[in-house]
Amino acid sequence: MMRKEEWLRGEIAKWRSEGAVDAATADALLTRYPVNDSRIGWGAVIAGAFGALLVGLGIIAIFAANWDCLGRGARAAVAMAPLVACGVAAALATAKGWRTMALWEPLGILWFVSTVAAACLVAQTYNIGGRVPDLVLFVAALTLPVVWITRSVAAMAMWPVLAFIYAGSRGDGWSGVDVNTIVYALLMLAASVPAYVAFLRRRPPRAALVLGQFATGLVYSLGTAVMLVDCLDCGMRSGVMVFWVCSAVVFGIGAGLRLPVWPTTALVVATLAATPTVSPYSGDGMFALYLLALVLAVATTVYGVTKRRLTYTNIGSLLLLYLILAKFFMSDVDFTLKGIVLIVSGVALTVLNVVLVRAKRRA
Repeated sequence: MMRKEEWLRGEIAKWRSEGAVDAATADALLTRYPVNDSRIGWGAVIAGAFGALLVGLGIIAIFAANWDCLGRGARAAVAMAPLVACGVAAALATAKGWRTMALWEPLGILWFVSTVAAACLVAQTYNIGGRVPDLVLFVAALTLPVVWITRSVAAMAMWPVLAFIYAGSRGDGWSGVDVNTIVYALLMLAASVPAYVAFLRRRPPRAALVLGQFATGLVYSLGTAVMLVDCLDCGMRSGVMVFWVCSAVVFGIGAGLRLPVWPTTALVVATLAATPTVSPYSGDGMFALYLLALVLAVATTVYGVTKRRLTYTNIGSLLLLYLILAKFFMSDVDFTLKGIVLIVSGVALTVLNVVLVRAKRRA
């Protein structure tokens, strides 16, 4: 059955061929009604992406096995060949107007891997000196256009990792890295935002959107928090606060701009960061964070129940049960009573889910 977008695009093509509209107007109209390629199936896209990754790794393995048999010129040519092939494929696809993610997702992965491999192999072949951070910046600069052009979910999620690697390579591990390094790493993360915006404007299929949102939400919340904690050499208490701040930023942006998945992903990260607050070895300062974790758990549970959202209800209730039961099990109460409390908690959580599911069905 032909969908509305396909029918409109067919009509626009007729108008253009009949001279009813000029080429510029036709192109502007076509951009308003992109063809959603969800019929291709996200499974096919994942299979193609995984296949592209295997091809890229296989090519690298073959080259590595025969590397000593090649001269410098041959090594450089071999290293650059996959990169050039991906660039030609991208140019051809752009000229033909191919927008399907079944093409661009595998191409983005293969192009990204080829670029990283080519940069490292050429640097090794010609003994190009320099520090590791400089190489990471060079690779990041080469791969960023790949992310922008292909809008591949995997490439979009992999590129910000280079910012974390850059921060880690600036010093002895990540401990003691200066503030300038953190600023540079955050600027690198900001450079990945245009690719993310382009990904959203493409209006990807639902499965692709969910996967892309989860990957980017995890990178911007969890990844940024891990980098900051290590760079600032944070203790447990300050580390929990850093995780919460990063999660709050991603949650606020996701909720404010109505971006799917981001708020849930940020909430999961904040929930996991709250688990160390039950530790009895962290001093009085951790108890205040424990109270804040209780507030987070209660607020999330209440929101989930009132809005009939099972995901939020389960996240909040599980965190609340963990915070209470962890403290309870640290006490000297009889183990039989602890077992009874566990049973009651499990039954209560199950009943809550059943009630909410029935309420949603009646709504």
